[in-house]
Amino acid sequence: MKTQTTNIDCVGDDKIALELENYLKNLGFDAKSEESTVIVDKTNVGESLYLFLKETNRSQYKIRKLDSENFLLSKEVPIEDLDLLSCEMCGFVLSNETELMNHRRAHGIGII
Repeated sequence: MKTQTTNIDCVGDDKIALELENYLKNLGFDAKSEESTVIVDKTNVGESLYLFLKETNRSQYKIRKLDSENFLLSKEVPIEDLDLLSCEMCGFVLSNETELMNHRRAHGIGII
């Protein structure tokens, strides 16, 4: 019978992946890192990931559960830092003020 695994994608950050691998091993998980992905031979690692961020003072990072077997560990970057804008009413992301103004108007006439 195949063991279920969990993949934690650290989005290109090999250093944090290695640190997470060692952290999980210290908690008794069978973990290994392959480049910036950590593979764990268990599926119940979610809470340990949040503890890892807390205990290593990585408040700028977030954990996202993508599905039952995959997590994403990444820094959260505000869209404004990427020179993008978002609609205050629905969160839709646009690239400039003109598009945003037209999008807002669409809310007003009931298109969106």
